[in-house]
Amino acid sequence: MRAHRHMLPRSLVAAASIAAIACFPAGLFGEAAPESLTVEAALKAALANNLAVKSAAVESRIKKRNSDFSFNKFLPSVSVSATPLELNSIAPVLVGLPPSTVFYYQPDRFNIALGLTVQEVFSPIYFAMMDQAAIDYQRSLTSLAQAERSMGATVKKVFYQLLVQDEAISLTRSRLDGAKERLRQTQVSYQLGQASELNFTYATMNVESLIPELRSMETAKAAALIQFQEILGFEPRQDLKLVGSLDEDTVEAGSVAASEEKRFDVRLARQSVQQLESALKSQSYALLPSLILRYSADPTINGPQNHSIWNSANWMQSTGAVSLTLSWSLDALLPGSSLRVAKGEIVDRLALAREATAQALRSARDEAANQASAVQDSVAKIGNLTNVASASERAYQLTNAAYQLGTGRYLDLQDAEVAWQGARMQILSERLKLASLVYDFEAKFESPGG
Repeated sequence: MRAHRHMLPRSLVAAASIAAIACFPAGLFGEAAPESLTVEAALKAALANNLAVKSAAVESRIKKRNSDFSFNKFLPSVSVSATPLELNSIAPVLVGLPPSTVFYYQPDRFNIALGLTVQEVFSPIYFAMMDQAAIDYQRSLTSLAQAERSMGATVKKVFYQLLVQDEAISLTRSRLDGAKERLRQTQVSYQLGQASELNFTYATMNVESLIPELRSMETAKAAALIQFQEILGFEPRQDLKLVGSLDEDTVEAGSVAASEEKRFDVRLARQSVQQLESALKSQSYALLPSLILRYSADPTINGPQNHSIWNSANWMQSTGAVSLTLSWSLDALLPGSSLRVAKGEIVDRLALAREATAQALRSARDEAANQASAVQDSVAKIGNLTNVASASERAYQLTNAAYQLGTGRYLDLQDAEVAWQGARMQILSERLKLASLVYDFEAKFESPGG
């Protein structure tokens, strides 16, 4: 029991340190921390400030934009140009007009050549590219939800770890107050000759040993609280008060029977399969021909400074062309072509991805079964520890009564008190373990409203 006193603060600091490194916010210190904080407010702050969540959100917005506008591959490409030019020499141009009129056209030295090109490409591969953009967006949404749920689990675990640490400090402070009162009583009894020097020494040692223990716990709590505020993106403050409690309803709220279909790892595995299937479809579409519709015009204005551009006679050239081209790349039909090699690689990767999806489903079912068993064991252990705590409290009360009557030993009272506090701390530790177990498991699934 006595060795258990220092286990919780150290584990708390370690957990908070790991969380602070893994989930550091985008800014070192952001807004000022409030005077009090609930777990809901902590979750909101973490989701707003955490860099990993922000990055996933930005990536999702990029993928959404790409998906929403993936149709733009079918938009025509349009280009225009204007080129002023000055002829090196001028030669009359012989122009014949039917039926028999013939005259020479004298071009101007200065001209402007215009250009207009409109091209539309119809390729089957564009449909696969649109499908790929939609799959990428759905995968980014899954990654964002996973980051948010993981962040939520971390915040809740550290939040309740700090509450348990508060309870441990409160219990230790209560023990110290009781030890000081017994020391005062023992000192009076010792001076009156009613208590032995040994009891007085034991009482003094008990007080002196509890003081550094309490100080160490308070120091560990202060460090963990600062690290927790860094996770949330707050400017740290020492007097932040956490509002909440680790009750049984909270720790048993998780559903261990959640569908494997809602697990992030299963969903990501299936989306990887979809991505590869889409990539394979793109390779197949690349074997098909494309249709290219093109319109071009390249008029040249003769001397625009002296002539009206609205008069067709002032144009040296006013013609263009409309073309319809069937383009078919036959490189992919050759053995050993890069397209065939890439297609073979995708086929192999697709087989591996499908096997990984099946493995993810099997692992999900096994983990769900283990989770259910672990929760049941933890709940049963909490019940047993509750009985132990009740018995320990009763033993302490009886030992204290005997000590007050002068028939009990001081060491027996001290041991009974340590056993009672240890039993209470074991209950808190087990409830915290159960909560962490549930939170970690819930983080693998989308939220109930997702």
